[in-house]
Amino acid sequence: MSDDNKPEDQTPGAYSGIPWVHVEPEVARAHPKGQLTFALRVIAGYLVVIGLFKLWVFWGAGYAPGVILLGGLLPVLAGLGLWARMPWAVVVTLVMAGFNLYAFVRNVGADPGLLLLFDGIVSVGIIFYLVEGDRPNFIYRHRYRKYSVLDGNKDGD
Repeated sequence: MSDDNKPEDQTPGAYSGIPWVHVEPEVARAHPKGQLTFALRVIAGYLVVIGLFKLWVFWGAGYAPGVILLGGLLPVLAGLGLWARMPWAVVVTLVMAGFNLYAFVRNVGADPGLLLLFDGIVSVGIIFYLVEGDRPNFIYRHRYRKYSVLDGNKDGD
C-alpha cells in the first residue's frame, strides 16, 4: 500500500487501540490480501447452501412468502455478495445472522431443533469473523490495522 492512501489523522481503534488505515476499494481488490481466503469461501458457500436448503424447507412447509424470502433468499444473496467481494454483503450477512440468533433465542424453550442450534452457533462465529477479522475488514471495508504502532513506529507499516 502506498503512503498516499494513508490519512494523516489515524485515530486508535475502539477495542484494540490500533489505528485503522483506509484505502481505496481498487487498492484493496488489487492487493494479494484482497482475495478471498479459504474461511471466507467456506462462509459464502455455507450461506448459499443453507439458504437454498431453507428455501426448500420453508416452501415445502407452506410458510408465508415474507418468511421464505427473508429466511431463504437473504442467506443466498449474502453468500453470493461475499463471494463477489461486495461491501453490502457484510451488512446483509450481519442482519441475516441476527435473524438466526433471534429465531434461536425465541425458540429455546420450545425445542428449537438441531438446525436452529447449529445455525445460531455458526452465525455467532460469522458475525465475529466479519466484524473483527483483519482480512474481511480489508476486503469488504477497505481498511487494515496499522500494527507497526505497537513497535513504536508511527510512520511506517
